[in-house]
Amino acid sequence: MIQAVYILIADSGLCVLDRKYGKADMDPNLISGFLTALIQFGRELSDGNRVHVIDFGAFDICLSLKDNVIVAATVDKIDDGNAAMAVLSEVNNSFTDDYGNMLAEWDGNLEPFETFYKKLDEITKDGHASETKIIVPVLKGKVSPMLVRLGQMSQETFDVAKMCKGKLTTPDIADQLGQHLKEVRKSLNTLEDMKILEWREIG
Repeated sequence: MIQAVYILIADSGLCVLDRKYGKADMDPNLISGFLTALIQFGRELSDGNRVHVIDFGAFDICLSLKDNVIVAATVDKIDDGNAAMAVLSEVNNSFTDDYGNMLAEWDGNLEPFETFYKKLDEITKDGHASETKIIVPVLKGKVSPMLVRLGQMSQETFDVAKMCKGKLTTPDIADQLGQHLKEVRKSLNTLEDMKILEWREIG
């Protein structure tokens, strides 16, 4: 899910609004300082309304930049990145429409922005707007290398089986092993036929 959303003023680096939806707890001042420094370093990024994703360990930080407004969010890595980007872009457009004129002569009072919480919750669906249901292969028990030696399983299928721990999707496995997606799917079908593989929803 979208763990938290932060709305910042790019020039000042001030976080004018933040909303926590999940368990991830990040200091709004810390993230605003980080993002402001990033934007100042690459000011060309803020041309138009563009969204960027930064790998931040356990989460991704997605940010939408428009005029002098930065909308940032910490998002679970298993979420749909494209959906998160679209949501943040919509939040930025809505916030800019509502407060753009006021920001030009803003006196530093945060109170007027509080009316935006309701609209923020609606757009983000209380943080669930970017969730996606992801199905991953999970191995039942362990596979023995002896199966390869006895010719009962190919080395490629054995390598795929070792990756089926309930965290990686089929494309992820193909990418990490450097195998073609078609070959990984074939190996997964083999494991299914052997009744040692099941599919689990994690998103």
